[in-house]
Amino acid sequence: MSNEKGLVFDIKRDCSEDGPGIRTTVFLKGCPLSCVWCQNPEGRAVKPETDIHGTHIGTWYTVDELMYRLLQDKPIFTASGGGVTLSGGEATLQMGFASKLLQALKREGIHTAIETSGFFDYQRFRDEMLPWLDLIYYDIKLMDEAASQQYCGHSSKRILDNFSRLLKDAQIPVIPRIPLIPGITATEDNLRAIAAFLDQQGVKSCALMPYNPLWSDKLKQLGLPVRYEHKGFMTPAEQKTCIGYFTKAE
Repeated sequence: MSNEKGLVFDIKRDCSEDGPGIRTTVFLKGCPLSCVWCQNPEGRAVKPETDIHGTHIGTWYTVDELMYRLLQDKPIFTASGGGVTLSGGEATLQMGFASKLLQALKREGIHTAIETSGFFDYQRFRDEMLPWLDLIYYDIKLMDEAASQQYCGHSSKRILDNFSRLLKDAQIPVIPRIPLIPGITATEDNLRAIAAFLDQQGVKSCALMPYNPLWSDKLKQLGLPVRYEHKGFMTPAEQKTCIGYFTKAE
């Protein structure tokens, strides 16, 4: 039994894009980054909050309380080869709670995954979370440290260093994901630099995530200023161009 509590802002069931099979994704609140295009701005703050309509965002759970909810989906996980994915926010910001949750999931034989920005204390992650993970989705946004500082609030150095170290230590799949943000990450210079970096690391594939503009409405509901605007989804031609920067890099 664990009385430690974690702050969760959403639990999504029947997810098919956050790992193999049908999954339940737990979104932990709080993030050290401040990406101007953040898809889940309601997950940034490290404490509960309310939006402009008075909707409460953020609920405290003990591991046991959260496991009670997650275990309701265990038959679906078993039948589909699915499991539980930790997302955010940044799940590693609540390292102690996330570690205990992952251990509880593994005791139940449930497949575990995490979606992370890579901005974390590497030693703690290796010791407290890595042993109980089956899959890691690792965001790589910007290679240039100054650009990362400008658009994400922190240099990319720690993120890239952690990725390199993780590839050496992890005995599980580590899948890099690149969000394609027009004019910021989805530039030829940045994508070619990421492709070269991944090639140097011996990584042969990655996931490109086309821009989704729907996040800006969330910012308005939170009463926060919109610092980046790009109307509309990426066109198939734009996506093809981005893919080309990776396929030509080999």
